Amino acid sequence: MKLLDVIKKASSTRWDLAFIDEDFESIISCKTIHFTKVRNPFAKDYWFADPFILDVTNEYIYVLAEAMPSTSSKGVIALLTITHNNMVITNVEVILEEPWHLSFPNIMREGGKIYVYPESAHGKKLYLYELTENMDHRTTLTRVKTLCDDIIWDTEINSFFGEPLLFTAHQNDFNLDIYSWNKDMERFEYYESLKSDQQNMRMAGNLIQHNGKIIYPSQISTPYVYGKAVELREIKRMNGQWQLHHIRYIKPPRGLLYRGLHTFNTYKGLTIVDINEYHSIWGVIINKFIEYKKRLRSLWRRNK
Repeated sequence: MKLLDVIKKASSTRWDLAFIDEDFESIISCKTIHFTKVRNPFAKDYWFADPFILDVTNEYIYVLAEAMPSTSSKGVIALLTITHNNMVITNVEVILEEPWHLSFPNIMREGGKIYVYPESAHGKKLYLYELTENMDHRTTLTRVKTLCDDIIWDTEINSFFGEPLLFTAHQNDFNLDIYSWNKDMERFEYYESLKSDQQNMRMAGNLIQHNGKIIYPSQISTPYVYGKAVELREIKRMNGQWQLHHIRYIKPPRGLLYRGLHTFNTYKGLTIVDINEYHSIWGVIINKFIEYKKRLRSLWRRNK
């Protein structure tokens, strides 16, 4: 193996899933939160990110997630079965694969049916799929319609503000772009943007209604670290103007190998996140060196 390949492998990271131990009220009001990592016996075959909770029973937690095969750089959508008592993945079922990369499998529950609209920016449109179980008791996702003709990333759809709105990031940036529903075209179309100088506006999961507030989780990234943490903010629309009020940051667990965290979702009393971590201490050392090199190069360019 060439030296460059060795360095690349040593510096790589993986995504793992974790649940936050505290209830949602404690999450937004307490300084310290605790994580229970999900054990992944399938780690040689997949890592998992962008988790959304599909259902919860006394015995199992069912999660939709982006699954990244070890033999590919193209994500697929998988249904994970996780034991409730000890948080171990016991089954992985790939339920959607397209010619393009898939991630962020957001869930819509409507009229007794379940729909999923995963990020499909590399497919150049946003599609809606219906989740069903076939005669062999296998879960499938069937495409039913196109929701948007733009290339958009990490999308949330709801009617919390009195009309169907789509919250997303257009062109893979970190502004919050808002789309409204065009009934005639039966598509979401661009409406407005909430811009920020900081890379902390992109959706990190569902909007959450709690105690009369609507809470907006967003991804925090830097030029050096994608998916560093999540920020929870209250989002309001007053007289046609959007307002954002900081609540708290959700950071990964403390530990030398933990690098970041970039999605946050809650359902049926459980809150799930994904955590980015290095494979070994060598990954920390190599990436710190690369980060400092980028910082010095950026400083040199500014002072040139």
